[in-house]
Amino acid sequence: MLIDCDIHVGYESLLDLVPYLDGPTREHVLHAGSNGLAMPSYPWYHPTGWIRKDAYDAAATASGRQIPGQTLPTLQRLLLDPFDVTYGILTPDEAAAFSIYPNAQLAARLATAYNDWLAERWLQEDARLRGLVVVAAQHPEAAADEIRRRASDDRFVGVFLPGGARAPYGNVIYDPIWRAAAEHGLPVVVHTHFDGVGLSSPVTAAGHPDTYAEYHVLCGSGMYGHFVSTVYSGVFERYPDARMVMSEGGVVPFLGYLWRLDTDWKACRSEIPHCRRLPSEYVWDHVRFTTQPLETPEDPSDLWPIIRHLRPERTLLFASDYPHWDFDEPTHTLRLLPAEIRDAVAYRNAGELFRLGAPVPL
Repeated sequence: MLIDCDIHVGYESLLDLVPYLDGPTREHVLHAGSNGLAMPSYPWYHPTGWIRKDAYDAAATASGRQIPGQTLPTLQRLLLDPFDVTYGILTPDEAAAFSIYPNAQLAARLATAYNDWLAERWLQEDARLRGLVVVAAQHPEAAADEIRRRASDDRFVGVFLPGGARAPYGNVIYDPIWRAAAEHGLPVVVHTHFDGVGLSSPVTAAGHPDTYAEYHVLCGSGMYGHFVSTVYSGVFERYPDARMVMSEGGVVPFLGYLWRLDTDWKACRSEIPHCRRLPSEYVWDHVRFTTQPLETPEDPSDLWPIIRHLRPERTLLFASDYPHWDFDEPTHTLRLLPAEIRDAVAYRNAGELFRLGAPVPL
């Protein structure tokens, strides 16, 4: 079995959501500005392209569509079938920007339309696929409503939040999201995305990077902020059934932050009485991490002695990040880990977290 916890899909244009929108929002999407509504986007561009060239119709990019020709048959041919993927969890591309769009009410309506589009265009077309509920994090009450609206559809197995945010996700303003997710047993997947774009803060405390290469090295910094905030703020005390996945933030850096969390908690407990246990104890019970991007030292044998302290046999989930340029092939990633934990990382941890059962018949 193999469960891939990070497969990106996206609409070709925001216009794809028009059939799923209410009347006023449809008019806004069609007629705002000069060419219709557009989402905020990155000021950094990968020098040779975000997406694997074999995963979309590169010749059609001149049309201005988001990812032309990124289709289900392509996903099946390049990932699901050759790697015998049991379940693939779909994460958004441009739709992640809804959470960093200044107009919170509009963003919430777009998120609802996206989830309807995802269910109809992807989830019902291949029984191996599962989705994450995309919400407008800057409108927590509407986000909670959307989580509850989708909770009865077992094809949606979690809630998606991007790394880019107005405030760290442990802040009490997000409690409606945590409450709704915990009530329905849906893990909150925090994924590096649109950090430093729209209403979110700069991706680093030093300010904005100059180049994409700098950005890509540093984009996990927002994830570390959400990680520390959520553990220290008492989210897991207020909502004991809450679970969180840190996706595409790397693996090794979280270990350093975990050690610092435990050390500083001992010295500053009077400031954070709502964090009642040693922070690492919350992590073992409530937090999971994805493999992509798994840091690779020059000598691969140096990796395991470091990441073993993060208890990967319990906390690590496989993710390929398909179809992005830094896609990780499952067989290569799993070979970097000791044989005795590969099954746990490949499917057992994710199966338990997302409540995924036996393989579905094709």
